Amino acid sequence: MLRWFVCPDNGRIEVKDCLKEGGCRMAGRCASRSYLRMAASDRPWKGKPSTTQLIDGVMSAFLKITKDYATSPDNRAWMINGTRGHSVLEGYSDEYSELEVRLTEGDVSGIADCIETENGKRTLSDSKISGSYKVAKALGFKTVEEETEEVFKSGKKKGLPKMRKILIRKKEYEDRKSWSLQLNKYRMLWEKQTGEKIDKLKIQCIVRDGGLWIAHSRGLFRNVYYFDIDIEPDEEIEAYFEKKKEALFKALKQGYWDTVCDREENWDGLKCQRYCDVAMDCPLGKYLKQEREIDEMAIKGLSQARRMPRLGKIRLGIKKKTKTGKEYPAEVDYFILDPVVQNEDERQKMIDEFHALYGDQPKSIEIMFPVGDPAIYFPQDLKRYGSGSSLKCKGDGETATCASEEFAKDLKIIGKSDMGTPIVECKHEECPYYKSRQCSETGVLNVLLPKLPGAGVWQIVTGSKNSIININSGIDSVTALCGRAHMIPLKLERVPTETIHEGKKSKHYILQINMNFRLSDLQKQAMIDPTKIAMELPPPEAEKEDLLFQENRIVNTETGEVIEETVVETVPVIEDDVIPEEVVEPPKKPSVSTFEPTQEELEIQADLDPSNPKAYNIYAMSLHECKEKTQLSTWNTAVIQAFKDKQITKIEKENLLCQRDSLIQDRGWK
Repeated sequence: MLRWFVCPDNGRIEVKDCLKEGGCRMAGRCASRSYLRMAASDRPWKGKPSTTQLIDGVMSAFLKITKDYATSPDNRAWMINGTRGHSVLEGYSDEYSELEVRLTEGDVSGIADCIETENGKRTLSDSKISGSYKVAKALGFKTVEEETEEVFKSGKKKGLPKMRKILIRKKEYEDRKSWSLQLNKYRMLWEKQTGEKIDKLKIQCIVRDGGLWIAHSRGLFRNVYYFDIDIEPDEEIEAYFEKKKEALFKALKQGYWDTVCDREENWDGLKCQRYCDVAMDCPLGKYLKQEREIDEMAIKGLSQARRMPRLGKIRLGIKKKTKTGKEYPAEVDYFILDPVVQNEDERQKMIDEFHALYGDQPKSIEIMFPVGDPAIYFPQDLKRYGSGSSLKCKGDGETATCASEEFAKDLKIIGKSDMGTPIVECKHEECPYYKSRQCSETGVLNVLLPKLPGAGVWQIVTGSKNSIININSGIDSVTALCGRAHMIPLKLERVPTETIHEGKKSKHYILQINMNFRLSDLQKQAMIDPTKIAMELPPPEAEKEDLLFQENRIVNTETGEVIEETVVETVPVIEDDVIPEEVVEPPKKPSVSTFEPTQEELEIQADLDPSNPKAYNIYAMSLHECKEKTQLSTWNTAVIQAFKDKQITKIEKENLLCQRDSLIQDRGWK
């Protein structure tokens, strides 16, 4: 049950103490006592799970019943808004409608918001307040890529078609599962309780951010949507709820539950990190929350620290294809800039500037380290990945943490982490997984490119022991000479090094800080106060895809398969550099109803040229003001002319036309 409120300063206070007159622990209340009393309201467990409890994950429902937990009054704002809305609607029923209908059957209960009859048809509806992202998904809107008529003229994508993002709406994209489960269960409860048939199911949804640009960009021009929910077979609905009910009662009977919520229930972990009140009592929730806290942790000793954005990666290899079309990573002797900018034109512009500074295939680039602690800007670990992108094991040469006992097979378990995952003895080069090349050294170097536009961090991932040793040695040398290594211009190079294997020579290119500089020049740079620009770094992004190929592996270019694993003698000694292949971004997590921008929001915004946002907004708003279809003809002409006059971009024009089609569909215009 709810026991504590989390105050704006992240301190806690028991709810009963907070609600007392003069009981606020801070200088002033964050909200009125009446609001706080509403925020403190919690349905007590009476032995019967509600429909919404069963749709929630079993772990979440079990912990809320059995554990005391804390929440912020802020987090309950929309719940209170919805509750008040339901209360107000109760006063507007008539002889054809019933509001707030309580339903129960056996051990399951629910409350249907509205059941009304019109034209002889009985409709059961439920009211929601949701963000535009969730509503757009429910209505079937999706941003997809399509080819333009243009191609890239330079860079690694030369000759390939440029892509653009467009908004489309299809029935197959509709995502209404949780709402469908809820309303179909209410339908079944009503029909069994009254013997009367429900003909239609409806969701009435208020768009929380309706009327704002972000909602318009997702195809939503109304503040309220009222749409159908499909009637599903009774046996499917019954089987789902029966399974969830049995699991919840089993957990309550035995006093524990060890199966975490699945990806749909926890929104791919996002709910655990940000919105679940009992996450700290759940092993997965606790782990994800702590991971988020580590990612957001400020650098100690830096006042008013701010995180630098990750501008992209600097890669050390490319992908090649075998004759059969299978891709494999291949080392190159130069640096490859890979910005994370979503707009292809902006991305190509940044790459072109990089090439203008250092050449088309730069073997040396100017860098600076952004902060003082090498452990922050150059973290190093031993990592073992699974067949996907998940991390199986992470160690430091002495101990390692495995994701599960399955991944600790053949290793000596010496303890358990706070998450309950096994801690094992890390034998480094003597580890069987290291010997079989499943585990490797990983260094993630965070650097600034001072001559390139943009104040942010670029990341270079290497698995070469020699590269890691070279960089560590360079950092130590500069620090010994200047007292620090950060915020001093340095040159990072790809150094050719010959290796010998079975009498055959081959060449590889390791990382090295160029130490051929004048000591006086370097010390002049060191006199600049570095604290004026030091900031927190983004978390290291070392994906499995960055660590696919060791420099001494022999690859069959016909098949892309590794045919030789032997570590070769080198002149000088080179052990196992990593040739990264292009990063495959992880799947996007489902969003939730929130004002915080999701990754999909940021992608949409990045596609819009910021040079003249006012023109785009004017046409978007004027579209919404069209009351008749005949007015669209004038609007169409104006948009086409604006594109010809370069007031809006081609992508903006396509987005506006998609919004127009959505408006026509929503208003029933033919």
